[in-house]
Amino acid sequence: MHLHRVVFAALAFAFAVLPTQSRAAEISGSPTPSPAPPAPSVSIEQEVSPEYDGESGSSSLVNVRGQLPYVAGAQYVLRLKLPIVISAPAAAVTGAGDLTLFDLAVSDVAGGRWLEGVTIRVPTAQNDSLGSGKYSVGPAFGYETVDGPWTLGFFQQDFFSVIGPKSRSPVGQSKIEPSVTLALAPGWSIGLSTMAVTYDWVKNEWTEVPVGLRVAKRFSRGRSPLEASFEVEQNLADARGAPAWTIRTLLKWTLPR
Repeated sequence: MHLHRVVFAALAFAFAVLPTQSRAAEISGSPTPSPAPPAPSVSIEQEVSPEYDGESGSSSLVNVRGQLPYVAGAQYVLRLKLPIVISAPAAAVTGAGDLTLFDLAVSDVAGGRWLEGVTIRVPTAQNDSLGSGKYSVGPAFGYETVDGPWTLGFFQQDFFSVIGPKSRSPVGQSKIEPSVTLALAPGWSIGLSTMAVTYDWVKNEWTEVPVGLRVAKRFSRGRSPLEASFEVEQNLADARGAPAWTIRTLLKWTLPR
């Protein structure tokens, strides 16, 4: 079976099973507890790629992330991500890349939560090689549910270029991130890594099919709890220029509401 059929089958399973689990809990009279409501946060994540498919050299970048919940008739959450390349192979450059924004409506259901909205990528890169040069938009949505010590879900984001120089290549990209986390006492958790499975509609190929694990520890002292995590991924897709391995470390601060 082709890889894309496997991934789409897994997505169909997620759509069919996760909402059904919530309805079953509602009918049984013992609903599963909902995930914690979104809270404002900031995080710094470092990604190190020691090896690339078909190319020599390594790279390191820092992702600066932020999350801001707000109410505008309903509950929403605004997220942003800015990548900054801090080291790269000799032929590459360093600097800030394109800014990504997410504006998502939050819908609580029995035992779970839906996120639905839009994602926008803004061409803020300091160098042509660090970004697409185009404004890109697309739908973004996800689901999360809690079952005892387990947190299960997925998140999908899509980018399709709408404005930008004709001299730059068009953008057409979909990312699917499954989420499986097992909570361990006290404050420890283990689960899947970010695992952003990426399909490039312009190249017509899967450029990233990562598989990996993540270990995290939450420190709850003070008004701004800190979460630290470490994850390792291997990319199963054989796409030239894509990272073969990725190592991530993250520090995330949850801010007072």
